Amino acid sequence: MPSLASIVIPAHNEEHRIRELLGSLSDLAIAGDYDIYVICNGCRDRTRQVAEEYPGIVVVEIPDAGKHFALNEGDRLAGDVYPRLYCDADTHISPASIRALVDILTTDDVVAAGPRVRYGDEKSAWTVKLYCRALESPLMVRWLDDHLTGRGLYGASRAARRRFEAFPPMFADDLFFDSQFDLSEKKVVHDCAVTVWVPNRLGALLWGEVRVSEGNQQFRVVNNARADSTVPEGSRDNSRFRLVSRMRTLRVWWRDLRRRDVVPLTVFLGIAATAKMILAAKKMRGHEIRWR
Repeated sequence: MPSLASIVIPAHNEEHRIRELLGSLSDLAIAGDYDIYVICNGCRDRTRQVAEEYPGIVVVEIPDAGKHFALNEGDRLAGDVYPRLYCDADTHISPASIRALVDILTTDDVVAAGPRVRYGDEKSAWTVKLYCRALESPLMVRWLDDHLTGRGLYGASRAARRRFEAFPPMFADDLFFDSQFDLSEKKVVHDCAVTVWVPNRLGALLWGEVRVSEGNQQFRVVNNARADSTVPEGSRDNSRFRLVSRMRTLRVWWRDLRRRDVVPLTVFLGIAATAKMILAAKKMRGHEIRWR
């Protein structure tokens, strides 16, 4: 019986966090329902040995540290088995949620999909908890429901995966993936839930946001020409067009703002702004932002 889907799991130094995910997926792999690949990239720990403890899962190791290397190697190994799911190693998802996502993506249409997110912040500092609470506010949820970023898991139907050849060398692989599809082609599957484990300490969260800021900058550089092409024909002032768009967004945000969201959103914006300043300072000193 042919496999129902292929699952690619890039893993860089994840020996302490990958067990929960593989424990959920291993039974599925044994049953032959899915082809599951763990791509250990540039690991300096026992990620490969830990992953090899789970039968039915293909584990390979490549020397290059970088998520795009692992994603592209996983695509090569998965071959022609679709739908294709891409899953971070430090997440948790149930077999039932995997099936719900695969069902949505098993179609001849162009469909890209992701799960709803639960943030695993039970052991985190209060500032980290507030950051996560901001992500669950109506302001953020409205934006997140239109995008497949920050979920730790996203997938494509066969037709959707044909939209691009390979993942480019950037941190923001999910942002790149999301940008390949129109809003009508993207779905958040609410019957599918993934737990994204967040850092316990503010410092770790902040460093993660520095990488996010770097990924966003890499994405803007790569897609600058494409972004300019989205300006409506006849618009002579691109900056004015962008300003009007931002003002409309701010009006929507103000309308949906709740009192109890003010403090979490302030923490969120403060962390994001601090991460950008750290990134700018590092670049001024000539420091390279590495994957991890």
